[in-house]
Amino acid sequence: GVGLIGVGNRGSALLQNLLQVPGVEIRAVCDVDAEHLERGLKTVEAAGRKRPEGTTDGTWKELLKMDGLDAIVAAIPCDQHARCYLDMIAAGKDLYGEKPMCLTRADLDAVAKAARESKQIVQIGHQRRADPHFIEPIAAVHRGEIGDLVEGRILWSNSWGPLYGWFGQRKHSGDWIVEQAVHNWDVLNWAVNAQPVRAMAMGRDDLFRDKQPDRDVHDYYSGVVEYPGGVFVNIIHSWVSPNKFNEEYTRLTGLKGGVDFNSGTFSYRPDQKKPDQILGGPQTNNTLLALRAFVNSVKTRSEPVCTVDHGRAAVLSCLLVRASVDAKAAVTMDQVS
Repeated sequence: GVGLIGVGNRGSALLQNLLQVPGVEIRAVCDVDAEHLERGLKTVEAAGRKRPEGTTDGTWKELLKMDGLDAIVAAIPCDQHARCYLDMIAAGKDLYGEKPMCLTRADLDAVAKAARESKQIVQIGHQRRADPHFIEPIAAVHRGEIGDLVEGRILWSNSWGPLYGWFGQRKHSGDWIVEQAVHNWDVLNWAVNAQPVRAMAMGRDDLFRDKQPDRDVHDYYSGVVEYPGGVFVNIIHSWVSPNKFNEEYTRLTGLKGGVDFNSGTFSYRPDQKKPDQILGGPQTNNTLLALRAFVNSVKTRSEPVCTVDHGRAAVLSCLLVRASVDAKAAVTMDQVS
């Protein structure tokens, strides 16, 4: 029995995918927007299921009073994650909580501690961790397929925005440095088997303020991030890209070759005399895979594919970059708050 908190854009996608997971019954839906709530309830009915209970209570207390809820799936603005996730864990509910896990080190630590001390399954919504398209290439990196690691590259070259509303307010979204780039840092933390130690980055937060006066997120930034062992990652993240330059990737290069994680393509240096190859199979619906993995963890009481420790490390990587952009100087991980 599952309850959903938040059925906006991302929450609706989660709901539609949950309806494809065997053994799941949607029993309750919560959203502060009455239109979103009704749309969510009708989505369940349209799938031939019983209409769930619904509530617009933004404190989710009414949801927690409803019967038959074993697990919660939450997709709400980022600044509400910590309070929601702590409440769900305290209520004894298994939880699939969207990324980024939280927006401050204190909240990250609190949620991670609560999850570890509970008996609950808590999976953070980094869906790539459930996807063979990423699992297999990262396993190959760990086997030494591309040799000793040297450098990574992250690009978010967005032509389809910017997004406004709460996304443009740092106190709600954490900045694009957190809300969007957290996916990429999770992949690189996973591949490098570590989290960054230092960053030097710069950016601009004034590009779209004429359309959103209270906008204070960085719509362009770039930087260099250092991992242990002399692995350096270059990141460029932009909302000012023309249509033909719309692209996103996460790449990693070693002394033998490199990998593009989005495509699963491995390419090798000339001295390796080795043809390019693709690992991980075709791209698929990794949101569905992540939800299936969550339901399996709930049923078997096994560790989720993306733990609170994974979620914490991904956000700390983002906060490191954001701190450097703010300071216009190099920042180390122990300076991040």
